[in-house]
Amino acid sequence: MGSDGLHGACTPVVEYPRAEQARVADEVAALPDGAVIVQWMADYAVLREQARACR
Repeated sequence: MGSDGLHGACTPVVEYPRAEQARVADEVAALPDGAVIVQWMADYAVLREQARACR
């Protein structure tokens, strides 16, 4: 068992409506160059893909 006690458990992935995805894309595009949140969101995207693969 892993140190987190969740060995074999997959994290659920929240599905966002397309309209919300489009809005977020617009908001991210409006951020200033070098905004740190963009990298955080990229990290989050990797975690979401890993959770999907776990299923």
